[in-house]
Amino acid sequence: MINFAQPKKSFPKAISFARIIGPSFILLGLGLGSGEVILWPYLVSNYGLGIIWAAVLGILFQFFINMEVERYSLLRGESIIVGYYRKFKGVTIWLLLSTLIPWIWPGIVASSAKIFGNLIGIKEFNHLGIVLLLLIGVILSFGKILYKTIESFQKVLIFLSIPTILFLTYYLSDSTDYIRLAEGFVGIGEGYFLIPAGISLATLLSAFAYSGAAGNLNLAQSYYVREKGYGMGKYVGRITGLFNKDKEKVTISGFKPEYNKATISEFKKCSHSSNEKPNFVSSCAM
Repeated sequence: MINFAQPKKSFPKAISFARIIGPSFILLGLGLGSGEVILWPYLVSNYGLGIIWAAVLGILFQFFINMEVERYSLLRGESIIVGYYRKFKGVTIWLLLSTLIPWIWPGIVASSAKIFGNLIGIKEFNHLGIVLLLLIGVILSFGKILYKTIESFQKVLIFLSIPTILFLTYYLSDSTDYIRLAEGFVGIGEGYFLIPAGISLATLLSAFAYSGAAGNLNLAQSYYVREKGYGMGKYVGRITGLFNKDKEKVTISGFKPEYNKATISEFKKCSHSSNEKPNFVSSCAM
């Protein structure tokens, strides 16, 4: 149940920088999805790097969304989805459907199984997909803390994929590609400005939306902040693995921080901003 009254607690001391980077690993790992792997390579291969401005703009928009989503959880110790529910209960149905339909696990695993099956010579990939689903379930169930399990795997993904991508980019490109990339930041393409002739506007907008994490994955960042124990998330408990005997008491609702100078000072340290008082007030009033 959601506690609409929300009791107050003191805002915890800001933690060290070394302990705050976990959610960023998860967000970066989630960002290596259909937009970066399928849509943008497809569009660039057909229309050149002159459209890269749209990817930069899409990522910039998501940066501000992510920052405000994180600040809400810092101050309330609850997911932004719970915050939406406080304003409009019906929004939870939309968020549930709009999350399950685009990112439903069996569909993603089936695609992964097909690619992996082709690499290792397995044509009947359906059974491989079932095995991968079971493997995911085992990993998440036996992990001590659910968030830490996900973060650990995302770190491995990032440390393997990012250097590989950088190496392939360097190996397959030349100096002219870097010049075209720089021009693409301001929309200068080969024979066009901003939008090339013949490009599908729907496809371009889809790629724009899927730059970075995209969609409800940005909202999930508030969950990671809460599970990491940042700010008021210190008081709400963490979801443990299915077979972990050391269960923690988890509350869906968070707590309001006491509004004073000490709280504002610690909040500024947590949010890495020089002037956050307006955001502090608006988030606490939600």
